Amino acid sequence: MKIAGISFTRAGSEQLRKILGGLEQDGEECRGYISERFLMETEDAWIQVRTDSVGDWTSKHFEQADALIYVGAVGIAVRAIAPHLKDKMTDPAVIAVDEQGHFVISLLSGHVGGANRLTERIANIIGAQPVVTTASDVQGKTAIDEWAKDRNLVISDRELAKEIAGAVVDGEKVGFFSDFPVEGECPDGYENQIECERNVWVTDRLNPTCMLPLSPISTLRLIPQFATLGIGCRKGTSLEAIRTAVTETLKKENLDLRSMRQIASIDLKREEAGLIAFANEQNLPFVTYSAEELLAVEGDFTESSFVRQVTGVGNVCERSAILGASQFAEIAESQKKRRASQEGRNQEDRNQKGRNQEGRKDKECNHNHFDNQRKVELVIRKTACNGVTVAVAGAKLPILPVRK
Repeated sequence: MKIAGISFTRAGSEQLRKILGGLEQDGEECRGYISERFLMETEDAWIQVRTDSVGDWTSKHFEQADALIYVGAVGIAVRAIAPHLKDKMTDPAVIAVDEQGHFVISLLSGHVGGANRLTERIANIIGAQPVVTTASDVQGKTAIDEWAKDRNLVISDRELAKEIAGAVVDGEKVGFFSDFPVEGECPDGYENQIECERNVWVTDRLNPTCMLPLSPISTLRLIPQFATLGIGCRKGTSLEAIRTAVTETLKKENLDLRSMRQIASIDLKREEAGLIAFANEQNLPFVTYSAEELLAVEGDFTESSFVRQVTGVGNVCERSAILGASQFAEIAESQKKRRASQEGRNQEDRNQKGRNQEGRKDKECNHNHFDNQRKVELVIRKTACNGVTVAVAGAKLPILPVRK
């Protein structure tokens, strides 16, 4: 998380040092800006001289930073950010802290931007009182946009997400379904696997595939990005041809393009303009592999002698999709192990919490029908369309929190 902070007084500058020092120790990327007259003889690397006005400083960092911290009067922060406000899904987290460190106030992007959680972390660092005013937090209920952001899930419909968040706050029941195993309990305020007037569905599909006929109009989809899109094409294939091949193939297979984490191909296509343009259009990484790497991939693939003659491997799209998905699954598993190791240090706390919450097991998201092996597989086998071949590989990874 990229965090930029600013102070206006000597006491405020001291608070800013404490805050950023603690966040740096937590692994965040911080920069603090202090007036020259408040600098000490030796400063940490993340402290810099502030030369801009608060308005110019805000203009410079509002688009670049994930979070802005103002140590000073709330009014200063409000006036500074007002001209830049756009959308709750894209605005950075904004937090105000009084110069004596008594209160930490979440001002903007409490859920998606992470301001509420960051407010609590800062309050813990300096021993202050966190001030959070969002209705779901006050009521102790889960904000579905924050829950999704914490797990790197794509929200299918922003307006529907707002409606569902409002419904939960108003005490309405909202159904919760998932095509993937979900770690831990279901979000507070949601009914596990019970269809309601409004529902949330964790899926990579366009239309419902579960037993219940969930209405697409009232069902919010939260989309994991666990899949790799493998593409093969002739030299000089246009962006339009690639886009058409991909969208038509995925639509036919009921798969959402937003579930793709990356695009993969052979290294001979590293400079292919159409592929690069499509990856940029979809804001996805474009990775390539050598023929040797693709040949080493095990599995049953749809081979072509012509493709083998040109590229050195009989199938590009399926093999690159499998390899890309396998590498991502390996990274995800490593992250899960590191997270489990870190949580192990607080085992006694978790055990105590478990004893205190006996009787809540009916809410646990135990989807027993899932294959715990989570083996990478071809979701879409090689499909040809106008000279472009498309394949998709993915894994049934669990839905885990990934954000602090």
